[in-house]
Order: sequence, then C-alpha cells, then structure tokens
Amino acid sequence: MEITTLVENYLYEEKNERLKPQHGLSLYIELENKVILFDAGKDDLFYENSKVLGKDIEKVDYLVLSHAHYDHVGGLEKFLGINKKAKIIVNKNVTEKVYSKRLGNYKYIGIPINLVLENLGRFIFVEEEYKLDEKINFIINKNHMGDSLKGNSHLYKKVESEYKLDDFDHELIMVIEEEKDKLVVFTGCSHSGVLNMVKSVEDKYPEKSIIGLVGGFHLQDNVTKKLIEPVERVEDLGNKLKKIPQIYTGHCTGKEGFKVLQKILGDQIKEFHTGKIFKL
Repeated sequence: MEITTLVENYLYEEKNERLKPQHGLSLYIELENKVILFDAGKDDLFYENSKVLGKDIEKVDYLVLSHAHYDHVGGLEKFLGINKKAKIIVNKNVTEKVYSKRLGNYKYIGIPINLVLENLGRFIFVEEEYKLDEKINFIINKNHMGDSLKGNSHLYKKVESEYKLDDFDHELIMVIEEEKDKLVVFTGCSHSGVLNMVKSVEDKYPEKSIIGLVGGFHLQDNVTKKLIEPVERVEDLGNKLKKIPQIYTGHCTGKEGFKVLQKILGDQIKEFHTGKIFKL
C-alpha cells in the first residue's frame, strides 16, 4: 500500500510552500483495488493539499474516521461536498458529545452531529467489528490496561447533563492484511493507549503478525507541544513496540516523544509529516 500524508502537524519538506501543515491528521491510502481516506483533518486543508499532491478525493472509496475529535473529523463537510459515493466508516459512538476542558470551560470538540444525521445513508457504524473485505477489518479496542495517558486529562464527554472523563469508546482501529498473515494497524490518536490497541489486534488475530503500525500515540501536550508522559513510560512503550518492524508516527506523538522512541527503536520508527509518501 502507498500512503500519502495530506495533513499532519509539520511539513515533510519545509521548502514546499504550496503545502500547509495543521494540528490534525489525514492519510490517503492507495490499495490494490481501493482508496481509503483515513481521517480528514480539522477543516478543508486535506482537500487543498490533495490537489497539490495529485491525489483525487473523488476517487476515495471509503472515508474512515478514527475517533470523534475535531482534528480528525473537521474536514467531513468538505469531503461530503466533493465525494458523492464513498461510505464513511465510524465507531458506533462517534456522535458522543465530547469536550475539551481548559481554564474551567468546556468546549465541544466532536463531530458535527447534523452532518451525520443528514447523511445517515452513507455511514457505516461499527459496533464490535466490521469486515470490509477479506483483507480489511475494523475493530473496537477491548483492552484498558495501564494508567490513562496524561494528555487525556482535559478530555471529557457529556452524558445527559454530566461531564465525565472521556473513556474513548468512540475510537476505531483499522487493520489491513497487505500480505498473507501480515497486518498493518492504523490507530488515529491512540487515546486508549497504543499498546492496548495493538493488544486488541493481537487478541483478534493470534496466528497473524503485525508488521506495520501507523498513527499518533498521544504523548505530547497539545498546548505546550512538550512531552507530557514520563520519559520512563515512553521508553517502556518503545521497548514493547520492538516486535513491530515498521512504525510510522506523528501528529499527537510530538517531536520530543518521537526522539525518545527513536533512541529505543532506531530505524524501526519514522515520522510522517504533511506531504510525506511512504509504502508498507
């Protein structure tokens, strides 16, 4: 598969003035017989960058939204306006009312629910599992081991009239079997913990091996851009990911988090930034 990074926090080539980065994620994934857009950034930028990179949004067969947050679903309205055929694959809980709490104030950061209601016929809601074909599957994280990530401490969801810490049951894992018994896993932001999400895939496919992992690991404070997890925890993460030969990360992993992981993983781990094209 070939993956083109339409949107990520930084530019892959700083001199490319035609492309713009943003705090968000959007990956254009070209498979043998399908095109998948994995997340749509926070606004129309995924589309503007796609034109620069020569990737046709009208050719997308499926839009996958990894979870409900604005920096992954914000381009939905633009996508619906450009692409009239693609199905949109989401966790069944994608319309949960999710918020960010800063300075005592709650700000809605979820999907525009009206867009979902107005286009219900185009949505596929994943409850436990959704098998798109023999090689592509979508599953829900079932593991909740370890402490919650510190970067989750300001994230809430509203249940009736009460704000509760988000448990991220709106996240979705995409699994692609590119070669026989060899899996590539896409995790979005990994709010539930990337090790938990990897374990969910391992539990689902005990006789298959994960050869690729793509996604953000939510290790940075998105305001300060600093590493928010203890270095020791990130080092432990790196050691436990050594079993996966190819890892591509970016977005909420952060520069400092990546450096810690790279010291452990070396060439096994690489960054993807806006404009970067890579194959798995």
